[in-house]
Amino acid sequence: MTNTQKMVRLNLDLSPELNQILDELVNKTGTSKSDVLRQAIRLMQVMVIAKEETEKLGISEANQLIVNEVIFPSEQQPKPHPSEAFLETFGTWEDTRTAEEIVEEIYSSRTVSDRNYSL
Repeated sequence: MTNTQKMVRLNLDLSPELNQILDELVNKTGTSKSDVLRQAIRLMQVMVIAKEETEKLGISEANQLIVNEVIFPSEQQPKPHPSEAFLETFGTWEDTRTAEEIVEEIYSSRTVSDRNYSL
């Protein structure tokens, strides 16, 4: 980075688990936390570009043998509204009767109890 470029200061909150991972990466790479995060951002940029272009990212060894391949899932379909999911699962109510006939059947099926309840 040249002197003419200004650095942007960033405050970052991490969980203790992520901070531990960051510390381990610092120890393994012999760099600073800032350097590890800069490299992670660059790697994320490569992954996003790979996803846009091919939906695959390969990690190769020196002899060009791909040892790991990251396959990005295609765009997920949005979840349907709960009522749409319910109707898709159970279907709609189908009846040839009119609303009045259904209400009449409900009222006529009611029974009256002869029991007396007192409070």
